[in-house]
Amino acid sequence: MTTVLSVASRAVLSACERLGLDGEAILVAAGADRDLIDDPDALIPAEVADAIWSQAVTRAADPFLALHAAEALPFGAYKVLDFLVANAPTIGAGLERVLRYFDIVDPRAGFQIIDGDPVVLRFSTALGPPPPAAQDYTFAALVLRSRQSSAAPWPLARVCFTFAPPDDLSVYERIFDCALCFGASEAELAISRAAWDQPSSGANEALFGVLDDHAQRLHAELPAAEPDLADRVRDALRDELCGGEVTAAGIGRKMGMSDRTMQRRLKALGRPFADILADVRQEIARGYLRQPDVALAEIAWLLGFSDQSTFSRAFKRREGVSPGAWRKAQRG
Repeated sequence: MTTVLSVASRAVLSACERLGLDGEAILVAAGADRDLIDDPDALIPAEVADAIWSQAVTRAADPFLALHAAEALPFGAYKVLDFLVANAPTIGAGLERVLRYFDIVDPRAGFQIIDGDPVVLRFSTALGPPPPAAQDYTFAALVLRSRQSSAAPWPLARVCFTFAPPDDLSVYERIFDCALCFGASEAELAISRAAWDQPSSGANEALFGVLDDHAQRLHAELPAAEPDLADRVRDALRDELCGGEVTAAGIGRKMGMSDRTMQRRLKALGRPFADILADVRQEIARGYLRQPDVALAEIAWLLGFSDQSTFSRAFKRREGVSPGAWRKAQRG
Protein backbone atom coordinates (compact mmCIF):
# COMPACT_ATOMS: atom_id res chain seq x y z
CA MET A 1 0.00 0.00 0.00
CA THR A 2 1.36 3.43 -0.97
CA THR A 3 1.47 5.90 1.93
CA VAL A 4 2.07 9.66 2.15
CA LEU A 5 2.84 12.11 4.94
CA SER A 6 -0.22 13.50 6.70
CA VAL A 7 1.02 17.12 6.47
CA ALA A 8 -0.77 18.14 3.26
CA SER A 9 -4.03 16.53 4.35
CA ARG A 10 -3.85 18.33 7.68
CA ALA A 11 -3.18 21.64 5.91
CA VAL A 12 -6.14 21.39 3.56
CA LEU A 13 -8.39 20.25 6.41
CA SER A 14 -7.32 23.25 8.49
CA ALA A 15 -8.00 25.58 5.55
CA CYS A 16 -11.49 24.10 5.18
CA GLU A 17 -12.24 24.55 8.87
CA ARG A 18 -11.18 28.21 8.69
CA LEU A 19 -13.72 28.57 5.87
CA GLY A 20 -16.42 27.25 8.23
CA LEU A 21 -16.60 23.73 6.80
CA ASP A 22 -17.11 20.66 8.95
CA GLY A 23 -13.71 18.99 9.12
CA GLU A 24 -15.07 15.91 10.84
CA ALA A 25 -17.61 15.38 8.07
CA ILE A 26 -14.80 15.56 5.49
CA LEU A 27 -12.77 12.98 7.42
CA VAL A 28 -15.73 10.64 7.83
CA ALA A 29 -16.60 10.86 4.13
CA ALA A 30 -12.95 10.18 3.24
CA GLY A 31 -12.66 7.27 5.68
CA ALA A 32 -9.87 9.02 7.60
CA ASP A 33 -8.94 8.95 11.29
CA ARG A 34 -8.54 12.32 13.04
CA ASP A 35 -5.77 11.11 15.37
CA LEU A 36 -3.74 9.87 12.41
CA ILE A 37 -4.18 13.14 10.50
CA ASP A 38 -3.13 15.19 13.55
CA ASP A 39 0.02 13.09 14.08
CA PRO A 40 2.90 15.06 12.43
CA ASP A 41 4.87 11.85 11.86
CA ALA A 42 1.99 9.80 10.49
CA LEU A 43 1.94 8.09 7.12
CA ILE A 44 -1.56 7.61 5.75
CA PRO A 45 -2.80 5.54 2.80
CA ALA A 46 -2.48 7.56 -0.39
CA GLU A 47 -6.08 6.79 -1.31
CA VAL A 48 -7.27 8.28 2.00
CA ALA A 49 -5.19 11.44 1.44
CA ASP A 50 -6.64 11.78 -2.06
CA ALA A 51 -10.17 11.30 -0.72
CA ILE A 52 -9.63 14.09 1.85
CA TRP A 53 -8.52 16.45 -0.90
CA SER A 54 -11.42 15.41 -3.12
CA GLN A 55 -13.97 15.95 -0.34
CA ALA A 56 -12.41 19.30 0.60
CA VAL A 57 -12.39 20.65 -2.95
CA THR A 58 -15.97 19.49 -3.50
CA ARG A 59 -17.30 21.09 -0.31
CA ALA A 60 -15.30 24.33 -0.23
CA ALA A 61 -16.59 27.33 -2.14
CA ASP A 62 -12.97 28.35 -2.62
CA PRO A 63 -11.39 27.74 -6.04
CA PHE A 64 -7.99 28.55 -4.53
CA LEU A 65 -8.23 26.15 -1.59
CA ALA A 66 -4.94 24.38 -2.38
CA LEU A 67 -3.07 27.69 -2.60
CA HIS A 68 -4.54 28.91 0.68
CA ALA A 69 -3.66 25.62 2.36
CA ALA A 70 -0.03 26.00 1.24
CA GLU A 71 0.08 29.56 2.57
CA ALA A 72 -1.18 28.44 5.98
CA LEU A 73 1.52 25.79 6.55
CA PRO A 74 3.72 26.68 9.56
CA PHE A 75 7.49 26.44 9.21
CA GLY A 76 8.73 23.04 10.35
CA ALA A 77 5.62 21.16 9.21
CA TYR A 78 7.83 19.17 6.85
CA LYS A 79 10.53 18.86 9.50
CA VAL A 80 13.76 17.67 7.88
CA LEU A 81 13.01 19.13 4.44
CA ASP A 82 12.18 22.58 5.84
CA PHE A 83 15.40 22.73 7.83
CA LEU A 84 17.46 21.40 4.91
CA VAL A 85 16.38 24.45 2.89
CA ALA A 86 17.02 26.80 5.82
CA ASN A 87 20.61 25.58 6.22
CA ALA A 88 21.58 25.03 2.57
CA PRO A 89 24.42 27.20 1.26
CA THR A 90 22.38 28.39 -1.75
CA ILE A 91 18.74 28.53 -2.84
CA GLY A 92 19.43 25.89 -5.49
CA ALA A 93 21.16 23.53 -3.08
CA GLY A 94 18.16 23.65 -0.75
CA LEU A 95 15.64 23.10 -3.52
CA GLU A 96 17.70 20.30 -5.03
CA ARG A 97 17.65 18.41 -1.71
CA VAL A 98 13.90 18.88 -1.28
CA LEU A 99 13.26 17.54 -4.78
CA ARG A 100 15.73 14.66 -4.31
CA TYR A 101 13.83 13.49 -1.24
CA PHE A 102 10.35 14.48 -2.44
CA ASP A 103 9.05 10.93 -2.30
CA ILE A 104 9.39 11.08 1.50
CA VAL A 105 6.33 13.35 1.19
CA ASP A 106 4.55 11.53 -1.67
CA PRO A 107 6.19 8.62 -3.52
CA ARG A 108 3.74 8.84 -6.43
CA ALA A 109 5.16 12.08 -7.81
CA GLY A 110 8.53 13.66 -8.31
CA PHE A 111 10.60 16.40 -9.91
CA GLN A 112 13.10 16.49 -12.73
CA ILE A 113 15.69 19.28 -12.62
CA ILE A 114 16.60 20.57 -16.10
CA ASP A 115 19.82 22.53 -15.79
CA GLY A 116 20.27 25.78 -17.69
CA ASP A 117 19.29 29.41 -17.38
CA PRO A 118 16.63 29.36 -16.17
CA VAL A 119 16.78 26.14 -14.15
CA VAL A 120 13.51 24.25 -14.77
CA LEU A 121 11.84 22.07 -12.13
CA ARG A 122 9.37 19.71 -13.84
CA PHE A 123 6.67 18.15 -11.64
CA SER A 124 5.12 14.89 -12.84
CA THR A 125 3.77 11.46 -11.99
CA ALA A 126 4.09 8.15 -13.80
CA LEU A 127 0.81 9.02 -15.54
CA GLY A 128 1.76 12.53 -16.57
CA PRO A 129 1.14 15.93 -14.94
CA PRO A 130 -0.38 15.82 -11.43
CA PRO A 131 -3.98 16.99 -10.83
CA PRO A 132 -4.55 20.79 -10.69
CA ALA A 133 -4.90 20.92 -6.89
CA ALA A 134 -1.60 19.03 -6.51
CA GLN A 135 0.15 21.48 -8.84
CA ASP A 136 -1.25 24.47 -6.93
CA TYR A 137 -0.39 23.14 -3.49
CA THR A 138 3.04 21.70 -4.30
CA PHE A 139 4.32 24.69 -6.26
CA ALA A 140 3.02 27.20 -3.70
CA ALA A 141 4.38 25.23 -0.73
CA LEU A 142 7.77 24.75 -2.40
CA VAL A 143 8.21 28.43 -3.29
CA LEU A 144 6.75 29.99 -0.14
CA ARG A 145 8.58 27.68 2.25
CA SER A 146 11.90 28.03 0.46
CA ARG A 147 11.64 31.81 0.50
CA GLN A 148 10.67 31.78 4.17
CA SER A 149 13.23 29.28 5.42
CA SER A 150 16.14 30.68 3.40
CA ALA A 151 15.24 34.26 4.40
CA ALA A 152 15.80 35.24 0.75
CA PRO A 153 12.95 36.60 -1.43
CA TRP A 154 14.35 34.96 -4.57
CA PRO A 155 12.39 35.52 -7.79
CA LEU A 156 10.85 33.00 -10.16
CA ALA A 157 11.23 33.32 -13.94
CA ARG A 158 7.86 31.66 -14.64
CA VAL A 159 5.38 29.02 -13.47
CA CYS A 160 3.60 26.71 -15.91
CA PHE A 161 0.39 24.83 -15.09
CA THR A 162 -1.21 22.21 -17.33
CA PHE A 163 -4.81 23.25 -16.58
CA ALA A 164 -6.88 26.13 -17.98
CA PRO A 165 -6.47 29.58 -16.36
CA PRO A 166 -9.00 30.60 -13.68
CA ASP A 167 -11.04 33.77 -14.11
CA ASP A 168 -9.17 35.44 -11.26
CA LEU A 169 -5.36 35.26 -11.27
CA SER A 170 -4.77 37.53 -8.27
CA VAL A 171 -3.89 34.73 -5.80
CA TYR A 172 -1.41 33.19 -8.27
CA GLU A 173 0.13 36.61 -8.94
CA ARG A 174 0.50 37.34 -5.22
CA ILE A 175 2.12 33.99 -4.38
CA PHE A 176 4.39 33.48 -7.37
CA ASP A 177 5.01 37.09 -8.51
CA CYS A 178 6.22 36.06 -11.97
CA ALA A 179 5.06 35.20 -15.47
CA LEU A 180 2.23 32.62 -15.37
CA CYS A 181 1.52 30.05 -18.07
CA PHE A 182 -1.66 27.94 -18.16
CA GLY A 183 -2.58 25.09 -20.48
CA ALA A 184 1.08 24.05 -20.74
CA SER A 185 2.16 20.54 -21.71
CA GLU A 186 4.23 20.18 -18.51
CA ALA A 187 3.88 21.48 -14.94
CA GLU A 188 7.05 23.47 -14.29
CA LEU A 189 8.76 26.09 -12.16
CA ALA A 190 11.55 28.08 -13.82
CA ILE A 191 14.18 29.88 -11.73
CA SER A 192 16.91 32.13 -13.10
CA ARG A 193 20.46 30.86 -12.68
CA ALA A 194 21.28 33.94 -10.60
CA ALA A 195 18.45 33.17 -8.15
CA TRP A 196 19.38 29.45 -8.09
CA ASP A 197 22.96 30.30 -7.11
CA GLN A 198 21.94 32.98 -4.60
CA PRO A 199 23.38 32.37 -1.08
CA SER A 200 20.89 31.59 1.68
CA SER A 201 20.84 33.81 4.75
CA GLY A 202 21.76 31.98 7.97
CA ALA A 203 23.06 28.83 6.25
CA ASN A 204 24.83 26.34 8.53
CA GLU A 205 27.04 23.96 6.56
CA ALA A 206 27.58 21.50 9.43
CA LEU A 207 23.88 21.25 10.25
CA PHE A 208 23.06 20.98 6.53
CA GLY A 209 25.31 17.93 6.31
CA VAL A 210 23.68 16.29 9.35
CA LEU A 211 20.19 16.92 7.99
CA ASP A 212 21.17 15.64 4.56
CA ASP A 213 22.44 12.40 6.10
CA HIS A 214 19.21 12.05 8.08
CA ALA A 215 17.09 12.65 4.97
CA GLN A 216 19.08 9.99 3.13
CA ARG A 217 18.30 7.49 5.89
CA LEU A 218 14.60 8.36 5.84
CA HIS A 219 14.60 8.00 2.08
CA ALA A 220 16.32 4.61 2.23
CA GLU A 221 13.76 3.36 4.75
CA LEU A 222 10.77 4.15 2.54
CA PRO A 223 8.73 1.02 1.75
CA ALA A 224 8.69 -0.03 -1.86
CA ALA A 225 5.66 1.59 -3.44
CA GLU A 226 3.01 -0.69 -4.88
CA PRO A 227 1.49 0.27 -8.22
CA ASP A 228 -1.37 2.67 -7.49
CA LEU A 229 -4.91 2.02 -8.65
CA ALA A 230 -4.58 4.11 -11.80
CA ASP A 231 -1.49 2.13 -12.87
CA ARG A 232 -3.27 -1.16 -12.18
CA VAL A 233 -6.28 -0.06 -14.22
CA ARG A 234 -4.00 0.93 -17.10
CA ASP A 235 -2.34 -2.49 -17.01
CA ALA A 236 -5.72 -4.24 -16.94
CA LEU A 237 -6.95 -2.18 -19.87
CA ARG A 238 -3.87 -3.06 -21.92
CA ASP A 239 -4.64 -6.74 -21.30
CA GLU A 240 -8.35 -6.40 -22.11
CA LEU A 241 -8.20 -4.19 -25.21
CA CYS A 242 -7.94 -6.97 -27.75
CA GLY A 243 -11.35 -6.85 -29.40
CA GLY A 244 -14.85 -6.20 -28.14
CA GLU A 245 -16.18 -3.72 -25.64
CA VAL A 246 -14.29 -3.03 -22.41
CA THR A 247 -16.44 -1.94 -19.46
CA ALA A 248 -15.65 -0.27 -16.16
CA ALA A 249 -17.57 -3.04 -14.40
CA GLY A 250 -15.33 -5.68 -15.96
CA ILE A 251 -12.15 -3.82 -15.05
CA GLY A 252 -13.51 -3.24 -11.53
CA ARG A 253 -13.93 -6.97 -11.08
CA LYS A 254 -10.28 -7.47 -12.06
CA MET A 255 -9.36 -4.91 -9.39
CA GLY A 256 -11.40 -6.82 -6.80
CA MET A 257 -13.92 -4.02 -6.25
CA SER A 258 -17.22 -2.74 -7.56
CA ASP A 259 -17.41 -0.45 -10.58
CA ARG A 260 -18.67 2.37 -8.33
CA THR A 261 -15.83 2.00 -5.79
CA MET A 262 -13.18 1.88 -8.50
CA GLN A 263 -14.58 4.96 -10.25
CA ARG A 264 -14.78 6.89 -6.96
CA ARG A 265 -11.18 6.08 -6.06
CA LEU A 266 -9.91 6.97 -9.52
CA LYS A 267 -11.75 10.27 -9.36
CA ALA A 268 -10.10 11.01 -6.00
CA LEU A 269 -6.74 10.43 -7.71
CA GLY A 270 -7.70 12.95 -10.37
CA ARG A 271 -7.67 10.16 -13.01
CA PRO A 272 -11.24 9.28 -14.06
CA PHE A 273 -11.71 5.87 -15.68
CA ALA A 274 -12.80 7.42 -18.98
CA ASP A 275 -9.55 9.42 -19.17
CA ILE A 276 -7.38 6.38 -18.46
CA LEU A 277 -9.27 4.34 -21.07
CA ALA A 278 -8.80 7.12 -23.63
CA ASP A 279 -5.07 7.33 -22.82
CA VAL A 280 -4.54 3.58 -23.20
CA ARG A 281 -6.55 3.42 -26.40
CA GLN A 282 -4.50 6.24 -27.89
CA GLU A 283 -1.24 4.60 -26.82
CA ILE A 284 -2.21 1.25 -28.37
CA ALA A 285 -3.64 2.91 -31.47
CA ARG A 286 -0.31 4.56 -32.23
CA GLY A 287 1.38 1.17 -32.05
CA TYR A 288 -1.11 -0.41 -34.48
CA LEU A 289 -0.90 2.56 -36.87
CA ARG A 290 2.84 2.05 -37.17
CA GLN A 291 2.08 -1.41 -38.60
CA PRO A 292 1.11 -0.94 -42.28
CA ASP A 293 -0.74 -4.25 -42.51
CA VAL A 294 -3.36 -3.47 -39.81
CA ALA A 295 -6.48 -1.83 -41.28
CA LEU A 296 -8.19 1.09 -39.55
CA ALA A 297 -11.38 -0.96 -39.17
CA GLU A 298 -9.39 -3.69 -37.42
CA ILE A 299 -7.79 -1.17 -35.06
CA ALA A 300 -11.20 0.24 -34.18
CA TRP A 301 -12.47 -3.26 -33.33
CA LEU A 302 -9.35 -4.20 -31.34
CA LEU A 303 -9.71 -1.04 -29.24
CA GLY A 304 -13.37 -1.69 -28.45
CA PHE A 305 -14.89 1.11 -30.54
CA SER A 306 -18.34 0.57 -32.03
CA ASP A 307 -17.12 1.43 -35.54
CA GLN A 308 -14.25 2.99 -37.49
CA SER A 309 -15.74 6.48 -37.58
CA THR A 310 -16.06 6.59 -33.77
CA PHE A 311 -12.42 5.54 -33.47
CA SER A 312 -11.34 8.17 -36.01
CA ARG A 313 -13.16 10.96 -34.18
CA ALA A 314 -11.68 9.94 -30.81
CA PHE A 315 -8.17 9.73 -32.27
CA LYS A 316 -8.43 13.10 -34.02
CA ARG A 317 -9.63 14.83 -30.83
CA ARG A 318 -6.35 13.90 -29.18
CA GLU A 319 -3.85 14.05 -32.02
CA GLY A 320 -5.40 16.81 -34.12
CA VAL A 321 -5.29 14.64 -37.25
CA SER A 322 -7.13 11.56 -38.47
CA PRO A 323 -5.60 8.09 -37.94
CA GLY A 324 -4.93 7.83 -41.67
CA ALA A 325 -3.10 11.16 -41.78
CA TRP A 326 -1.12 10.25 -38.65
CA ARG A 327 -0.06 6.94 -40.25
CA LYS A 328 1.06 8.70 -43.43
CA ALA A 329 3.09 11.23 -41.40
CA GLN A 330 4.85 8.38 -39.57
CA ARG A 331 5.76 6.72 -42.86
CA GLY A 332 7.11 10.02 -44.14
